[in-house]
Amino acid sequence: MEHNRILISGADGYIARHCIRRLRELGFPVSTASRNQGGDLFMDFSQPEQIAGTSIGGIGTMIHTVSPNEGLYQTDPCRAAAENAAGIHAALDFCVRNQIENFIYFSSFHVFGNQVGCLTEMAPPSPCSDYGLAHCIAEQTVQMYDRQKKLNAWIIRPSNLFGVPEDLDKFKRWNLIPFAFCREAAAQRSISLLTPGHQLRNFVGINDVICKIVWILKNKPTQRLIHAYGTETISVYDYAKRVQAISSKIMEAPVQIHRPEGDGQTARFAFSSVLTDPEILPGDRLDDFIRDLTTILIARQERNMRLK
Repeated sequence: MEHNRILISGADGYIARHCIRRLRELGFPVSTASRNQGGDLFMDFSQPEQIAGTSIGGIGTMIHTVSPNEGLYQTDPCRAAAENAAGIHAALDFCVRNQIENFIYFSSFHVFGNQVGCLTEMAPPSPCSDYGLAHCIAEQTVQMYDRQKKLNAWIIRPSNLFGVPEDLDKFKRWNLIPFAFCREAAAQRSISLLTPGHQLRNFVGINDVICKIVWILKNKPTQRLIHAYGTETISVYDYAKRVQAISSKIMEAPVQIHRPEGDGQTARFAFSSVLTDPEILPGDRLDDFIRDLTTILIARQERNMRLK
């Protein structure tokens, strides 16, 4: 077997599906791991002791995209924290056991909580939620294994991801703002905000994130922590207005925005990176994503109406 083969965990997830397709297009040999049928290797991170003891050959790099979603931290925070801490440890032990030299972990911008100012890789984490804390703990675990030279480990911290899902029928993260607003606009001709929407969000395209992965695979950089950021940082309300304008034009019909009144303090930040290599500078356009996803959703809705 090839020793440069890549194993991608959480193969049914949003990030993983994009990674699998793009890396294969670029000629990388890819194997998949999932707790559902269809993966090359069964991995259920709620059973970490089984993962740590699993044997496989021919893998050079593992890309780990698995973490309990934010909803589980709200409904069962103890279980979510336990699964996250044990799961990342099991994934790393699996790599060491199987002599997998390289490991890439997907963390989250949420490790910064509500910090302000310039947030590069040099800024210290300061989580303010269980979800952010769990990613922070996972990052520390990854860094410990790298520091002890058990393997080479990189951490990618993306901000708010956008990009049309590979499989809309199997996509499970419609609650996330970039996707939720497009879906509401297409289905209801309205967008509902739970807050006045003053809070800022940095939006990064999934293709820009995958460029970071390819860059790591090719260059094995000494910089182990890498931010995946986008060119635009705007408020939630401004994003809703962007979706409103684009979807209204596509449907040739007005789209309403509903939001509660109120003022609020907004954390002013700039999420960026100390890395300036032209190969990994962001280029994905938020407007293109809104237009593409909304167009697809409207077409699917019209097709479903004709079939009724």
